[in-house]
Amino acid sequence: MRIAGRDLQLVLVREDGTGPEPVDEAFSARITLRLPESLKQRVESAAAREGASVNTWLVQALQRSVESHRPMSVGRNRLTGYGRS
Repeated sequence: MRIAGRDLQLVLVREDGTGPEPVDEAFSARITLRLPESLKQRVESAAAREGASVNTWLVQALQRSVESHRPMSVGRNRLTGYGRS
C-alpha cells in the first residue's frame, strides 16, 4: 500500500524485486478501448477469476505483453549482394 495525497494505492512489487512505477506515472493516462462484447465478457470473467478489477487485469495483461516481446533489431537477417533471374 502507498499513500498518494489522501488516496491509498495498491502497488505491485514483483518477486524479482523491481519496485513500483514512479508516482507521476501511476495510472495517470486514460484510454478509451472499444471491445467486441464477447471479448469484454471474457476479460471480465478472467479478472473475476483472479480477484482483480477489469482495469487492473488489463493493465497487468498489457504490461506482461509488452515486457515479453523484444523489439527486432534493425539490420539483422539482412541480405546483401546481387541476384540473377
